[in-house]
Amino acid sequence: MDDLRQRTRGKLIQNAIFSLPSALIIAVAIILVGLGVQIPILGYPPFNLSPVWWLAGLVPLWLGVVGANVASRQAGEQAVSQALREEFDLGRIRNPSLRMNVKQAIAYRERIDKAVERFTDSAMQHRMQDVANQVEAWVRNIYVLASRLDAFQNDEIIKKDLNDVPESIKRLKQRALQERDETIRRELDETISRRQAQYNNLLKLETAMDRADLQLENTLTALGTVYSQMLLLDARDVDSSKAQRLRESITEQVNSLHDVLASMEEVYDGSHDQVGRSRANMSDGGAG
Repeated sequence: MDDLRQRTRGKLIQNAIFSLPSALIIAVAIILVGLGVQIPILGYPPFNLSPVWWLAGLVPLWLGVVGANVASRQAGEQAVSQALREEFDLGRIRNPSLRMNVKQAIAYRERIDKAVERFTDSAMQHRMQDVANQVEAWVRNIYVLASRLDAFQNDEIIKKDLNDVPESIKRLKQRALQERDETIRRELDETISRRQAQYNNLLKLETAMDRADLQLENTLTALGTVYSQMLLLDARDVDSSKAQRLRESITEQVNSLHDVLASMEEVYDGSHDQVGRSRANMSDGGAG
């Protein structure tokens, strides 16, 4: 994975160019050159320099301001923060609790990135940046997991079917008991069987989502633990078993979330397929 700061360099340069000091210098240049304001002394005989020569002084000043902003540690942190929040759009998550979980995960990622800067040696900083990049994959999985949970919690079709399907099965069974026509009774039995399969899949989905919700809480706690452990590392620990255990712990969490997401996708897609087939092939009265 690319270093986060390398991938946000464009954001950093953009922020520097559009900063207030930069904008003021550009505005002054436009006014002085555009209005043809003469340069004191140099704009008059015997020099007669054109107002365009204002740029000879303003351009280096502007470059210096932009360069200082690009090199600013605070500006770098702001660019990283912007890049993370643009990638992980919290506005797409409607559930307040899930949105707060993702926000906390992003905050940990930002703090971990700052913690990497404690290591002044370039080789050590590179190794710890690899750890930070692993955390980024972790946060990405947290965001995807929260998005899936949010989609499930706001899925009106799933909610409706969880309430309606049991009642539908009950009505179909009552009708089957009263039906004397053998052909219709077989069709009713088949319909009941499909409805039951649909309901079983819905229950499976609900259980999977409950487990995923718990997993989200657990992994957020683990992320906080990793952050605190990273703060305790020093230069002597970078190549030690302590650092190795930290990397292994992060990898385990990333893989665990990946497995949870894969399981959720399988169950969720299966539930929607089942709903689609049920709605297309049957209704409560379709057997008669």
